[in-house]
Amino acid sequence: MKDVTIAGNKLEYFHIAALFRSREEEYEVLRSYIQEGIASGEKAVHICDPNLRHDHLHRLETMGVPTHDCTRTGQLEVLGWNEAYLKDGRFDSETMMALLEEVVKTSQAEGFPRVRMMGHMEWVFEERPGVEHFIEYESRVNHLLNRLKQPAICVYDLNRFSGPTVMAVLRTHPYALVDGVVRENPFYVPPEELRGSSTKNERG
Repeated sequence: MKDVTIAGNKLEYFHIAALFRSREEEYEVLRSYIQEGIASGEKAVHICDPNLRHDHLHRLETMGVPTHDCTRTGQLEVLGWNEAYLKDGRFDSETMMALLEEVVKTSQAEGFPRVRMMGHMEWVFEERPGVEHFIEYESRVNHLLNRLKQPAICVYDLNRFSGPTVMAVLRTHPYALVDGVVRENPFYVPPEELRGSSTKNERG
C-alpha cells in the first residue's frame, strides 16, 4: 500500500489531532488526505455532527469526491455522532473501540486495502453520560490504531475547545496538525505513562 500523507507529510503514526480555526481551513488542509484515500480505492469513514452531515457531503463534493457513487459502493460512510461516539445515547470507550475494530475488519473483508477515518470531536459538548471520559479514550485508542495500522484524524475546532482541553488532547496524540503543518507532537505522552500520571494525581 502507498504511504498515507497529509498536508504533504508522510504519517509515521496513526492517530492525529487536527486543530483548526474554521471549517474552511479544515477542509482545505484535509483535502489531500481525503482525495488520496478515495483515489487509492481505500475506505473512508467520517463521523460528524448529524446536523452537518449534508454540509459535510457537499464539501466533499466540492473537492471532487463523487459522494453518491462512493456511498453506493460502500467506499464512503458518513456517520452522525449518534451512530458512533454517542451510540445508545451515551459515550462508552469500549463500545467505540469495538466499533472501530468492526469497521476495519468488515472493510477489509469487503476488499478495501485500508480505512481512513476522521471524526469531528464537538460531540463532547453534548450532555450525555460518559463524555467526560473522552481524554482517556483518546489515549487508549492509540494502541488499537497502531495494532490495526489504520489512520484516524480527530478534528478539533479551536473556537470551541479551551486551552487546557487542547493541551490535554495534545498529550494523547503522537502527531498534531496545526496551521496546516503536521508535526511530531512534543507534548505526547504514551498511554501507560499518562495513566500512571493520572493515578498519581488522583492519589495526591
